[in-house]
Amino acid sequence: MTDGPTASPTDSKPDAERPSEPAEAAAASNEGGDPSSRSGLSAQKLRIARALLAPVLVAGAVGVHFSVNVPEEKVVMPKRDKKKPKRARRSPRSAIVERTPEQMDAAWTRWKEQPYDGEPIKGKWGRRMQTTVNKAVVLARKEAFEGAPEDPRVVVSGTQCRTVRCRFVLRSPFEHEPGLVVEALTRQTYEDELLWRTVEAEPTDPPTPHSPKKDHYLQVTLGVRFDAVNTREIGFEPEKDAAD
Repeated sequence: MTDGPTASPTDSKPDAERPSEPAEAAAASNEGGDPSSRSGLSAQKLRIARALLAPVLVAGAVGVHFSVNVPEEKVVMPKRDKKKPKRARRSPRSAIVERTPEQMDAAWTRWKEQPYDGEPIKGKWGRRMQTTVNKAVVLARKEAFEGAPEDPRVVVSGTQCRTVRCRFVLRSPFEHEPGLVVEALTRQTYEDELLWRTVEAEPTDPPTPHSPKKDHYLQVTLGVRFDAVNTREIGFEPEKDAAD
């Protein structure tokens, strides 16, 4: 016989081996789930969704507003009062001031005894007179060979004018032809006067390495009397032989 109740097998185990109540509660919550915990998670997800949804709705509203209310026409910006600076117009080429006969006489006196290469170059006048000289040579060639059975083969090249003198080279395969052109130049007239103050010619070498070596060359220097010449009004004195 025993004096007290019989101890169960469970009661005989030490306290350390017994599961604690908090552990049992955690196990129970994991197995069955706590309704209050589930509701907390759902509320948190809802708040996150609302926070993300708000910007999306605002952006959509703005897009709808622009598509409905903003017109498709291009916006024209008002013009500024400040005008663009105008480009300066190019001034027309200054006209060549024609020298008087007295000025031409003074220039001739100043330079006629000087070497041709030392005479200064009047650029604009020189280019204009160069054209005049070339046309005068063409007229002289026509006058010199008028009635000839064949066309002359005289060529003018290297025309240059400075202040009161011009220089060029006549070339031909026939020795006598350049001389005939020079003689016609001495008879050219303009405004009832001889066109040229002086006409000087002398044989010269071919001016360039490519010039025909067998041709004949004359270097001609003209003393200019008139500052400007209308080549249509150039005439010729009759030949001395014909006058006799």
